[in-house]
Parts: sequence; structure tokens; C-alpha cells
Amino acid sequence: MSVPVSFYNVISVTMPGPKGIFMKMHAAAFLTAPGKHETNEVDLDGPRQNEVPVRVVAAGRCHSGDHFATGDLPVGNYPVVGGHEGAGIVEEVVPNTTGVKVGEQIDRFTDVPFTMVSADGHAMLPARDNRPGRHRLPKSRRSVHVSPPVASDHLGADTREQPIDGAGCLRVSELGFAARTNALLSGVSFSAGRGSLTAIIGPSGAGKTTLVKLVAGIAKPTAGVVTFEGHNLHAKYGSLRHRIGLVPQENIIHHQLTVAQTLGYVAELRLPHATDQERRRAVDDVISELELTKRRNSRIEKLSGGERKRASVAMELLTGPSLLILDEPTSGLDPALDRQVMKLLRRLADAGRVVLVVTHCLSNLDVCDQVLFLTPGGKTAYFGPPDQIGNVMGTANWADIFARVGTEPEVVNREFLARPCTSGHDPAHPSPQRTSSPCPPKCRRRQFLTLSRRQLRLLVADRQYCTFLLVLPFILGILALLVPGHAGLGVADPRGPVPDEPEQILMLLNISAVFMGTALTIRDLVGERAIFRREQSVGLSASAYLLAKIGVYGVAATVQTAILAAIVLIGKGGPTHGAVVLGNSTAELYSTLAATALIAAVNGMALSAAARSQDQILPMLVLSMMLSIVLAGGLIPVTGRLVLNQLSWALPARWGFAASASTVDLRHLAALVPANETLWTHDPTWWLLDMLILVLLGVATASFLRWSIRLKSE
Repeated sequence: MSVPVSFYNVISVTMPGPKGIFMKMHAAAFLTAPGKHETNEVDLDGPRQNEVPVRVVAAGRCHSGDHFATGDLPVGNYPVVGGHEGAGIVEEVVPNTTGVKVGEQIDRFTDVPFTMVSADGHAMLPARDNRPGRHRLPKSRRSVHVSPPVASDHLGADTREQPIDGAGCLRVSELGFAARTNALLSGVSFSAGRGSLTAIIGPSGAGKTTLVKLVAGIAKPTAGVVTFEGHNLHAKYGSLRHRIGLVPQENIIHHQLTVAQTLGYVAELRLPHATDQERRRAVDDVISELELTKRRNSRIEKLSGGERKRASVAMELLTGPSLLILDEPTSGLDPALDRQVMKLLRRLADAGRVVLVVTHCLSNLDVCDQVLFLTPGGKTAYFGPPDQIGNVMGTANWADIFARVGTEPEVVNREFLARPCTSGHDPAHPSPQRTSSPCPPKCRRRQFLTLSRRQLRLLVADRQYCTFLLVLPFILGILALLVPGHAGLGVADPRGPVPDEPEQILMLLNISAVFMGTALTIRDLVGERAIFRREQSVGLSASAYLLAKIGVYGVAATVQTAILAAIVLIGKGGPTHGAVVLGNSTAELYSTLAATALIAAVNGMALSAAARSQDQILPMLVLSMMLSIVLAGGLIPVTGRLVLNQLSWALPARWGFAASASTVDLRHLAALVPANETLWTHDPTWWLLDMLILVLLGVATASFLRWSIRLKSE
């Protein structure tokens, strides 16, 4: 039996040998010459060896205790090359502490880490502890290229993989983007190979963020092409998006959750077919890799700026992306934290990733392999090693360089185009054929459950808002008790001081339900729009997202309505007429109020989706409530009045109040009720009509909301 291994981690394995004898061996890596494709393998059927030459084929991660075996096995089991059946356990894995970097030329006897891979070149499950393996190269210098980590089964490669040709690098060719008649980018070309760190710099208005969005696949260029893993990125975005990690300038992360909770939910959403143990392992790995172990149980809002940025990076690393893009990750950080973040990016690139970073800080460009300098208007001023920019631009003073680029962008661009073409940081030789994991099927039910749990935790974690929601129904219920009179929802004395007491109570109940439902959700979607868009771009179902919110907020609205109704019905008395449909008038009244609050919550989400910023929420809430009060029909008659009547049809308050009025038989309880309010008739047909239209109104609003938050490509 033979086992190919790859250049990344040293592993110690126990495998079944001849006659059932288990052998513990320590494998080692031998780097083959460029262009050769033969595989040197560990022969487990031969004599015991401590060091065996094996071919460098791919990078990956393993963990102690992982099992692997021959044949086609479920997730978590991996095939080995061999002539007979067998299985093994990864016992130890040594981290890469040798200082050997991606692309470095090696001609010495040295320690190099690697990891086991399957017969077809896929990385096996990872391992943790280790003794260094050794490899020896011939005296002639040989270029070493390491492929980036591939997503193993527990890191998101949970669907059938399709081969991708190409060297696995990023190539941007003559990229252009225009908004109306304004050109934001023009003729930008560069390339970045595995293990490279590329800084994108330039003055304000140079189109750096636009370039990031184009390379990440979020926006489509008006000219040029972006090629990644040998494919047109925008044409094959659905299958490539899981290999791209994007960390925008703002931290798109829920501040109320802890680091571990945040990463745990992200792992559930992005690694749907992994087991719980594999997800926990993936979370532990990225927390350790980004040095957040001591802060794993701290809330995001309690972290420093640098720690928050690392937490955002950790979210993207969970799926093992081979292209990592960061937009201003050091913005607002002090020089020490800035240096720390840039060193982190250097380590991430050294692990075999393609890393692009937009930055305004110029003091740490020495850790980058190459710099892309853009002019105002989005043209290229320089592309190449950071230590050569002074020679090319004629000065090493950044203030002078930026001043010239800002005042003479066309001249600088022409000078760049006149210089010999720079190929970028490309591999010395083509990497082995890789595979790309297409977008996993959207497990809407699993996503719904995960999002529901996360939404509930977010609701409880926001202590001030949660307290407000709990206190609100008590306040509104007490206010309803201030209505004068003792008839409650019974027959009011037409000659008494409050002949319309039942109508006033019912109006307050209805408007309170509308207010609670709307206030519950109106700040939600606009507050996490950036988070949702990022999750949606990597496979989150908009339907699961919306249903989870409706489910959680629906439960919250019904609980609030129950508290409100209990206070008012106990304090003022319940309906005295029998129920119309449900057999119990109190339960029927509560059902109409709960349905009104639920549909109002859906309306609140629609308003939140329409808002462009948090500042627009309060005006929207005030306008919504004023329309509900005026057009509900309990305060101002609207039936038979042109325009007002038609406008009222679009409001939950109108149909919710009509259903409640039908339940309590308001037309016979209050003497001042208009005679033409047929929607309030105490009859099953009218009650069912009111409730049906209320529900249909909610379904229509939810459908429109689902359409409005869809991916543009849907």
C-alpha cells in the first residue's frame, strides 16, 4: 500500500502493514523538478522506514485522530493508493515552522511540512502535532511552488467537484468600469499567483474599492475580463464564489455575539454538509490561526479594532478560500495594529493563498510582493515590487509620488504603458490540476433552522432592545386601561358619558398591535444589509433568511400581543357576545390581534428593506403609524369615502380592526358606529373575509420583500 503526501504539514500515521501488523511511520517530502508529474509514494508494504521520499502535490490541513481508508467512503473518510483494503489514523502533524516560503528556491537539506492527500490529489483531513519531515534536493537550484489549501470535506467541499484548468492564479486584463458616463476604472491589468500579497494603493477617487468589487465578482465590468482558476470569474461566478473571501472596509459582523458564536453560525451556513465536530474543528482552526483564542468568548463589540478585523477575516477563512480580498483592513488602526494586520496577511499569503489588500498605509508595503498603484480615474500608474517604485517614479518620497500622480494622471499612465510589461507574481511552473467546489445546494431547511437560532440569540443578546420589547406591551396595555367607562367590550350605554367605550378600547388594541409588530422589525433588515448581502453571495437562501425572521419575530409579536390582550381583557373585561368562528370569543379576539401584529411585522421588514440608512427608520415608523390610525376605520370613518377607502385596503390595521370588530360585534355594542361598516358584521362570512384579506396582504408583502432582496442574477 502506498500513500502520496503533499508539501505542507509533516504527519505521523499508523497504517495496517503486511499480515495485519500495524506500522507507525514518519513520512517526508521530496520536491520534484518543475514539469515532472511522477508520484513518489510511501510504500507501506515494504520495509519499515523513518523517512520516505514522496511527491509534493497539494496543500491541505489535517488533525490528529482523523481516519482515512481505501474506497469510496462517506465524508470524513479519504482514499489511499494501494493494492489492498486498509485504513489508518493520522496521529501527529507538525506545523510549518521552517520559514520556507511559497515560491522560494531551495537547495539545502531542510525540514519541510506537508500533509497527506488522496490518490486523486485532494487533501486529506488535517492533523495537528508533529515531528519535522525532511527532504533533500539536488545541488542544482529548483523552484518550489506550493498550491493553496484546498477545501477538504469538513471545510466546505461537500458537493461533487469539477476540475478547473489553469495555473490557479488571478489575472485581470484591461478591466474597465463606468457608471453612466463616468469612467471609474480604465485598462487595469495585473496578475497575482499563489502565495502572493498584492497591495492596491492610490489617492481618493482612484477606483480601488470598485476594483475590489469587480475582482470579487460582486460587480460586473463594462470592459475587460477577470480570470481566476483558469475561468472567467464573472461567467462562472456561481461555481467560483466559494473560493473567494471578501472582507469589506466595514466590519460586517454581528456585534452582539461572541467570536465563537459568530464563527459557529457562519460555519453552519457555509459548511452545510460537514458534521458538528468538523465545523467545531474548522472554527477552532481559524481562531487559532488568527490568534483569537483568548477572545473567543468575548462579544464582538468588546473587541479592539484589530481584533474585529481579524474576526472578519476568520469568517472568510472558514471555507478555505484561495483568493482573499480585503478593503482597507487597517483603516482607523494605530501603526502597531496596522503592522500586525499586514503581518497577518503575509502569513495568510504564505499559506498558499492569493491575497489582495486595499490600503492607505504605506509604511508596511515591504511585506507585500507587489503593488498596484492607481491614478485618479482608475488607470494604472505602477505595478511591480514595492522596493522598485522609487526608481520608477523618480523619488522615494510618497508625498511627492502622490502629488505627481494626482496632478499628472495621464502622463504617469502613459509612462507605465511605455515600460516593459510586468507579468506579476506568477508561479514558476504550472500547479497541478485543481478542483473547484461549486456552490453547494441551498439547504433551505437547515439554513432556516440555523438562522432562526441566530436571530433568537441576537434578539436576546441586545439587552436594551429586548428590555424595550418586553416592557412595551405592558405600557400599551396600561394606557388602554385609561379609557373611561366600565362597559369594557360589552354593550355601552348610549346615553352614558362614554357611548363608544368598546370602540375606543378596540382601536387602542388594534393600533398597539400594529405598533408592536412594526417596531419589532423596522430596524432589522437595514441594520444587517451588508451582512446579508455577503452571506447571500456565498450561498445563503433569501427565502430561508426571510422565513427565519418572520418565524422568530412572529413568535415575539404573538407573545407581546398575548401580554397586551391579557392586561386589557382582565382590566376592562372581555367580549360579551359569542365568537363568530372559533367558539371562544376571547381566543378569537386574540387571534385577530396576533395576526395583525404578525402582518405588521412583515410590513416593518418591508419598510426596513426600503430604507437606505438607519436615519430613515424613525420617519418611516411615524408615517406608517399615522396612516394606520387614520385609515383603520375606528377613529375616522373611511367606508364609502373615495380615495380614503381605497388607500385603507393596503393597510393591515384596516382589516385587523375589521376582524376584531366582527368578533366583538362592535356594530351592536357602540351606538355611534357608522351603519355602512359591513366589514364589522358579526357573521362568519365577513370575519373570514377580513382575516383572509389580512393574511393575503401579509403574503403579498412577504413575496414583494423576497423579490426585493433577491440576488440580481436570480
